[in-house]
Amino acid sequence: MFIQKFSLYLKVFCLSLFFYSCSVENIDPVDPDNTTETNPANPTQPNTSGSIVYAPTALGKVSSSPQTFGIRNDKKLSDYEAIATNAAPYNTDEFPDFRSVVSIHVADGDNVGIGSGVLINSQWILTAAHNFILPEETKNLPKLSNVMILVGNDPNKPTKTLKVSQIIVHPHWVNSDGGFEKGTDLALVKLSTPVTDITPAQINLNINGEKDKSYTWSCGFGDYSQQAGQNRDDYSKKHAMVNVLDRIVNGLSTTVSGVTYNGGILAYDFDAPDGKYNTLGDNIANEQEKVLGSGKSAAEALEMEGGTVQGDSGGPIFIKIDGVWKVCGLLHGGVDDVRPGHKDSSYGDISIYCRTASASAWIQSNIK
Repeated sequence: MFIQKFSLYLKVFCLSLFFYSCSVENIDPVDPDNTTETNPANPTQPNTSGSIVYAPTALGKVSSSPQTFGIRNDKKLSDYEAIATNAAPYNTDEFPDFRSVVSIHVADGDNVGIGSGVLINSQWILTAAHNFILPEETKNLPKLSNVMILVGNDPNKPTKTLKVSQIIVHPHWVNSDGGFEKGTDLALVKLSTPVTDITPAQINLNINGEKDKSYTWSCGFGDYSQQAGQNRDDYSKKHAMVNVLDRIVNGLSTTVSGVTYNGGILAYDFDAPDGKYNTLGDNIANEQEKVLGSGKSAAEALEMEGGTVQGDSGGPIFIKIDGVWKVCGLLHGGVDDVRPGHKDSSYGDISIYCRTASASAWIQSNIK
């Protein structure tokens, strides 16, 4: 979800999303028969933080969940921003190291496009291709001099600003209609100079690495500046939220100039505290949702659950695999109109990520 921010207001790109997919095994993460002192979905990941982040809100505890924007309506944006700083108590191995998540700014005259990305080695950033190219509008990359990478938690006061020397967009994305249907909304950005003071995030290249119903952490610089209590002229700070992986999609393939590329998708829904907006667990599904396949999704919202908003595009989804937090996908958007009258980024929103494991061959061949 890429945005363009003007000096006094926002202009939001509206992108239609289309998906083709298959689904895998389904496990209810909060089945009372499975409740233990460890995460029932991932026994290697203990729930020692309790209600801080992972504990589900008991259904009925919140009598009504009004429409919200990106975060739970009973939480503060600053709570999600605090997690992304990795300051105590968010500095344990129960949380990914979010320092690798960066803000991407693309200048276009007086406008600045905002996206997110993640450092995967000292000189390469992985992000969403649509941060640079909307193939239904243009197939031309922006000038490298117009692209800046902002490091740190606050893009208004970045710890450093980096230039880029190369942008590589997935070959299928350039030849697509921009519908994200094959899970190839991916781009690699090479920095002009290596980053030596931040530990790059590890990426998952194992196609069997993710487990259905695992805890996930999403992180990005989505724009909240138009919300109450925010400075409309400032860029929003880095924020992170927890969720439960509801769908795993693989087996998407495309052929470009005689070369076959694999693609895949990960998805979760933004549950409401009162359990009324469990969109991947109800019997209502539009055409976009149907292609994610069938599956289960618990109605209970986690204490620090959230969705995604414009500007989070290209931000990573972290999943703990064999005890290590790894980047398993990059945000490319959400399902349109999941329910009649639904507002984007509110309860019920479904966020979609392009899988790194599915695109491992393409990623590895370009960052050698």
